[in-house]
Amino acid sequence: MRGLAIAGVLALALGGCLQQTGGGVSAGNCDATASQPWRPLSGAEFTVEALAHGPDCEHAVATLVIRDAQNDVLWSEAAASEDIAPLAGARTPAAMQSALADWINSDNHTMATSSALPEWPADATGPVNGEFPFYPEGAYDRDAYMALRQSNVPLYCYIQGMESMACLALTDGELDKIGVQSFPG
Repeated sequence: MRGLAIAGVLALALGGCLQQTGGGVSAGNCDATASQPWRPLSGAEFTVEALAHGPDCEHAVATLVIRDAQNDVLWSEAAASEDIAPLAGARTPAAMQSALADWINSDNHTMATSSALPEWPADATGPVNGEFPFYPEGAYDRDAYMALRQSNVPLYCYIQGMESMACLALTDGELDKIGVQSFPG
């Protein structure tokens, strides 16, 4: 939780700097932004923002921020852009801006709701999904995981590294990380 708070503060500080410079793309370093709406529920619109900042795009820090309709931060995470598959190849601010937009595009996600999470058989140690294992967060034992699947709440999943994506569940207006799905790199 402390890491999320630090990432949130970094995201807010970076967001303030980008607003002062007009956002978008800057020359001379790697400052890039992308934003898109996420409409997981009828009548509710959230905003997903991606920011990158660094001395160059190969050494930028990328931050993902999800805000509710009141602009409250529900989720934030920061990582080196070189460690996030869709961003790792971006070498210019324009390429980074395009990569950020692709990274947060919710139309690219394969699991829109928790009912799409892989089954967790009673005799298995975790969810079974062939060569794409899903690893629930520690708070989710089989019963809690199966209840989450049954509740069919909206998910926001994003690539968090080179071979995995994190999934967040929207429950009662809050986003909680429910687990990570790995995929072959």
